[in-house]
Amino acid sequence: MRIRQSLSAPAAWLTRAARYNGPERGAFVQSVKAAIAAVVSWVVAAEVLSLPQPFLAPYTAVFVVEATVYRSVRYAAQQLAAIVGAVVVAGVTNLLIPSTIASIGVATLAGLLIGQWHRLGSAGPWVGITALVIITFGTSASPVLLLDRLLESALGVAVGTFVNAVLFPPVYASGAREAVERLGDRLAELLGGIADGLRRDEVADHARDWVSEAEHVERFVVQAEQAVQWGQESRRLNIRTHTSRVKVPDDQYRFPLATLRSLAPYIRQLADALRAMADEELPSRRPGEDERHRFAGLLDALARTVRLRGDPGASEEDLTKSLEDCRERLDELDEHLTSDSPIGPAMGLVGMLIPVRRALRELEAR
Repeated sequence: MRIRQSLSAPAAWLTRAARYNGPERGAFVQSVKAAIAAVVSWVVAAEVLSLPQPFLAPYTAVFVVEATVYRSVRYAAQQLAAIVGAVVVAGVTNLLIPSTIASIGVATLAGLLIGQWHRLGSAGPWVGITALVIITFGTSASPVLLLDRLLESALGVAVGTFVNAVLFPPVYASGAREAVERLGDRLAELLGGIADGLRRDEVADHARDWVSEAEHVERFVVQAEQAVQWGQESRRLNIRTHTSRVKVPDDQYRFPLATLRSLAPYIRQLADALRAMADEELPSRRPGEDERHRFAGLLDALARTVRLRGDPGASEEDLTKSLEDCRERLDELDEHLTSDSPIGPAMGLVGMLIPVRRALRELEAR
């Protein structure tokens, strides 16, 4: 069974790439573009310019086809700087050290140390690797051949960057929205689950699960932050963002994300308060049935508001109405606790109301 699944996985991956505009299609398109960049750079280097060792051109072009145009430009500069450094290291090493064996070791060591410079980024290790290749191919002794290496590398950088910037430049338009909505849905589902547990008087059965779910929300926060950042980066230096047909993430995703991120700690505090209530040895300090139902209604209203806040397409009118509903329910519950409720159950509920009150304040402030 597992062997069959493993064999069918590539076909399933290609099917998803063909049918859906998801990560599989994006990876497939970028792979095709890298292959095109490699072919074009080889043809120009070998057939048009007749360079003696044109392999560096496609080699460099493939690495420059990054996930965003901005990253391609940034990595192109880093890669070109790394190769210039490698050529200089190889030339100087060959000039000072006649022994090939010794020059290999010195050039590789010097190149790897230079590659530690943070400005070179992920291209840093290629200083030592490329210097090693140049020396072992015997081109470090000739200034003309060293210049050829620079030309080949610059050609690959230029072709790879051009292909990625012009041929279907990647725009991650849906990832940010989906991640923010997923975070809002996750928080809303947790609040709704707590409300159901309160109505059914099943807090003791689920309190620890709620705490665990609240802890795992941080993972969705990180995913949403990465998706929003990725979407914004994909717009930089991208010609597709200037066309009317391409819808791209805007700053509208950052504000809902900031709100939802600020709510997560308060929902965690609510879950902790419920677990403490479940462990309470004095039943008289636990909220009664009426208080539990009122509080559950408040949490349901809060869940609806959180879900709306997590939807960048939600109308301000719906959000305002939902916030007003939350505020009315909270005020009614406050009035009930100060007038009719016995002191024991009231004290038990106050500890849970504090994080809810703070969460509502965050929603109203944004």
